[in-house]
Amino acid sequence: MPARFMESLPVEPFAVAHLTTAEGNYELPLNPRFPFTIKVFSYSSSQQAFPLNWHERLELFMPLDGHGVFRMGERTVEFAAGDVIVVDVRSFHGIVEFRGQDPRALVVSFLPELICTLGSVDCDSQYLVPFYSLHDSVSPIVRHTDRLHSQIQGALRKLVHCFFSAAGGLHVEAGCKAYLLEVLYLLSLHFGFSPHAQAVVREQRRLAERLGKVHEWLRVHYSEKISVADAASICAMSESQFMKLFKRATGSTFVHYLTRLRLTRAVRLLRDTDLSIGEIAAQVGFSDQSYFDRKFKDHFHATPIESRRNSVQ
Repeated sequence: MPARFMESLPVEPFAVAHLTTAEGNYELPLNPRFPFTIKVFSYSSSQQAFPLNWHERLELFMPLDGHGVFRMGERTVEFAAGDVIVVDVRSFHGIVEFRGQDPRALVVSFLPELICTLGSVDCDSQYLVPFYSLHDSVSPIVRHTDRLHSQIQGALRKLVHCFFSAAGGLHVEAGCKAYLLEVLYLLSLHFGFSPHAQAVVREQRRLAERLGKVHEWLRVHYSEKISVADAASICAMSESQFMKLFKRATGSTFVHYLTRLRLTRAVRLLRDTDLSIGEIAAQVGFSDQSYFDRKFKDHFHATPIESRRNSVQ
């Protein structure tokens, strides 16, 4: 990326201990309406090691200056400025070593549902192929010598410029998503021809088809009382089979998925209506407002009142 443009970006020291739980889960708050962010971190070369973490967000790591070693689970990858690493986020990961005059890195983070959900068209799953390709036989890094590296860099440049240069609003979110999809499309071309990646994508599609009935039911009836057993019966599965397949297809439990769906609907009602917090809680399926308030804050790191206030600023 052009040095002049990079110099204008806000840089913050890499210090995430206050956002990391005792279990190592790095909980970065994201906008519930558009779960996406870009960070430019500076790293102290005097540090001997950086804390490893894991999270549900998907992540791309691109060093801007310096060189070092990145760990994901049992695998370590050497990197240099300009390389792009697709991070295995669910394993413990992080920098082992980062050296140079000014070690800095660009980190792109987003939730997978920004790109693909159970209700998405089949081709959307292709955008997430890079994250499905993290098999031991596949290197998770795009280096400057790789064929698509310059195109990926160009798409990232547009994405970063859109995220940092504009004033905000839906048109900026639309631009960021368009450029992110371009990045992911190019990465899928780089990684997507491995037999492992294609097998995983086919499996994801098969699971989405099997779970499609419960997804369609939830679109209309998400606020109604439904148990795991009820959801399993809609898909003509046993409860244990349903829980296993649902976790594999979505990355979360059914209860967590349903709660997140209800809370996402609540955010829209907070933004688009004048209903009271209690009315919104009841409308999206929470009979207890205090429980709704607690789950909302746990998920979005803000209370419903704070979320409503921020949406009108």
